[in-house]
Amino acid sequence: MQTTGQQLVSFLEANGVDRVFCVPGESFLPLLDALGASKIDTITARHESSAGFMAMADGRLTGRPGVFMVSRGPGATNASIAVHSAQQDGTPLILMIGQGERQHVGRDSFQEIDYSKMFGSIAKWVYEINDPTRVPEVMARAFSVAMSGTPGPVVISLPEDILPIELPDVKARASVVASSAPTPMAIQRVLELLAKAERPLLLAGGEFATDEQRAALRAAAEKHNIPVVIGFRRHGVFASDHPLYAGDIGTGTSATQVKAFEKADLLLAIGTRLSDWGTLNYRFPTPPWPNQTLVHACADVTMIGKNFQPEVGMVCHGAEFIREFALQAVVPEKKDRSAWINELHGYAQTQAVWKNIKAPDGVAFGNVVRALGELTPDATSIVPDAGISAALAYKFFPFTGKRKLYSTMSGVMGYGVPGAVAIAMRETDRTVVCLVGDGGFMMTGNELAVAVERKLPLKIFLSNNRSLGTIRLHQERMYPGRSHATDLSGPDFSKLAQAFGCATLLIEKDEDIEPMIRAALAATGPVFVEVNASLSAILPKT
Repeated sequence: MQTTGQQLVSFLEANGVDRVFCVPGESFLPLLDALGASKIDTITARHESSAGFMAMADGRLTGRPGVFMVSRGPGATNASIAVHSAQQDGTPLILMIGQGERQHVGRDSFQEIDYSKMFGSIAKWVYEINDPTRVPEVMARAFSVAMSGTPGPVVISLPEDILPIELPDVKARASVVASSAPTPMAIQRVLELLAKAERPLLLAGGEFATDEQRAALRAAAEKHNIPVVIGFRRHGVFASDHPLYAGDIGTGTSATQVKAFEKADLLLAIGTRLSDWGTLNYRFPTPPWPNQTLVHACADVTMIGKNFQPEVGMVCHGAEFIREFALQAVVPEKKDRSAWINELHGYAQTQAVWKNIKAPDGVAFGNVVRALGELTPDATSIVPDAGISAALAYKFFPFTGKRKLYSTMSGVMGYGVPGAVAIAMRETDRTVVCLVGDGGFMMTGNELAVAVERKLPLKIFLSNNRSLGTIRLHQERMYPGRSHATDLSGPDFSKLAQAFGCATLLIEKDEDIEPMIRAALAATGPVFVEVNASLSAILPKT
């Protein structure tokens, strides 16, 4: 016999889950007990949002659902930020909530929430298990739903009185994830369109997550000689120093680059949902009938034809299309593309150069980002939080070679430190760098405790400009000289990090940048680098 809690854990193990994140609660103690007897690594976060961010990062890296557990009511509401972010990102995630006893549900009992209503618009599926015999059915479906199509979050509510109930043993199995592939007819039509095109462009989205998928993308682009622009915050999908690299779609895309993109006559949008920020707020391409002939392939059936009418639409994983596309014979080019490719690559390279500046009120954080690009090794993972520190990395950090970006599409504050902790626990052979502002760090910086506890070689660079910099920037643009509610007071961050037992370094002036970065990279455990960052350097010039 197994308790319900033990049976739940057996389904986690069967689906390859070797690590879960939680803030413990009395509403799921039998589940915690079962985890303690298993081989699954349980990480205790200091806040439910952090547990969710850790699980998000873990799920993005592994390709299987990140799993986190919280208690009912306040725990669930704190966790909701990660559920929303996973939905925005298309990241597989399973949230397990300890619910009140079944006999109390529906009576406005202590900390009670109707989770179907609460999470219904942001989760792919929400279910409360009132019959423990249905655990196998529910858990099998949970993993399938979280990973099928465009991945996303699933929420499972667990009334606490079902967890200690004993059930007949069930041999748990891994869930099946539905797969799809482009039809031969669709592939042939794409080749026909390519034969007619003079200026093709491939827009690569987030469905190229693994090294193998990115290698296939590179091989297909090289074989068919097509320049590649990467989707919003998908840096690292295609190396920025490759001759076919055409830049990225994002908030920092220049007007010159956009005009160049608009000259394309064939757009292959592969592995992207073509959302607002991924299309420059629907400027490129334009809805509903783009100026370019559009080929759209992604796993989300709801997005094909939703905002943009394609000439060829394929409901399949972007990497599956690319694998088939790479196998096809080369189509003779209608016109030599070298000038088109060089133009796009030239714009991308020019826009990506940060020119160091001297600031009167501290160090321009862009100077630090540039130095990190020059000094970090090829096998580096960048985990940004939100705001200016992240934006500078998107635009100016060179994602060459094997460098990777683990960011959020939703731009949520507080992701940086917990996300980097989760990445560092997996990528033990890579350099993991977190970029975070003082505002974001104050939200979830307590997860530094996990980095110290696990002795993770994590490098955290904090931009301390004593302001919510991004909002202040927008205020100064709209209401010059009338900023309000964006100044931040804070602790001595270096002393705070030391209190956690973390090694600390301080960049106070430009001359400190290179030696402090080198020292941080040489450190074996977690190291916290505070940057006395300039506020004036990020504000509009008057």
